[in-house]
Amino acid sequence: MFTMRRNVILLIVATVLAFPQVAWTQCAGISEDGRWRNLDTKGEPSYIEINTVGGCADQSLNGEQTGSSVHYTMQVWVRQPTGKFYGRPSVKAAYRLWKGKRWLQGNIYMDVYQDQVWVHVEERNQQPQLHVVIRHQSLDKRPSYQSEYWFVK
Repeated sequence: MFTMRRNVILLIVATVLAFPQVAWTQCAGISEDGRWRNLDTKGEPSYIEINTVGGCADQSLNGEQTGSSVHYTMQVWVRQPTGKFYGRPSVKAAYRLWKGKRWLQGNIYMDVYQDQVWVHVEERNQQPQLHVVIRHQSLDKRPSYQSEYWFVK
């Protein structure tokens, strides 16, 4: 038993010494990453899921991103009349400046509207919350409008 444990420890140490960059490299995730729940129980969407896809978002060399390309996806979940949740297809999202802050933005098509979903993490009530502003752009003659919500993990 002791010999087996010693061999495992030696294997781990050898791996760290042989491949130090792999062993110590960690991706610093974005603060928006994860699944968020709407604080307004009647608000839609009920959930927003943000994912980082590709390389590490924190790797850069002389201000230029290195390694494999990184991009972000956004998916919203809405409550159906049956009470079950439906996930709209995932879309690409990108950071954009708006209102003097850096927001992650994605366009989600909802029937006769294109929902321009803008998300940004802010400290609120001593916890990180996802500030969500949705600009519902009409694709026909219906009026456009805007919604604003707060989400938590």
